Amino acid sequence: MDKLARYFADVARIRAVGVSTKQWVEVVRDQDGDIDVRIRPGLLRRCTEQEVADEIRSALMAALAEHRRQYRQLRVDYFGSPVGVREFTPPEPPDDEERIR
Repeated sequence: MDKLARYFADVARIRAVGVSTKQWVEVVRDQDGDIDVRIRPGLLRRCTEQEVADEIRSALMAALAEHRRQYRQLRVDYFGSPVGVREFTPPEPPDDEERIR
């Protein structure tokens, strides 16, 4: 297997885990690309709808950031530079007015 094929195989094997801000939610992006969302018992009972949405969103963003970090590192490991892959910057959460729409 040549270097480029190994690189693509390693990229495909990335497993990223993200935990929400208040640690109620964990998101796992497995090597097969499936996303598993795990919610700790009590979240739906103790939190408002908006807090639940915020927890899920923060866990998804954390998993995405971790995936990007691993991907950038593979670029450095294989090619000596992360050129073409910027660090992940999460988008700003929507404000209350945008949430209503």
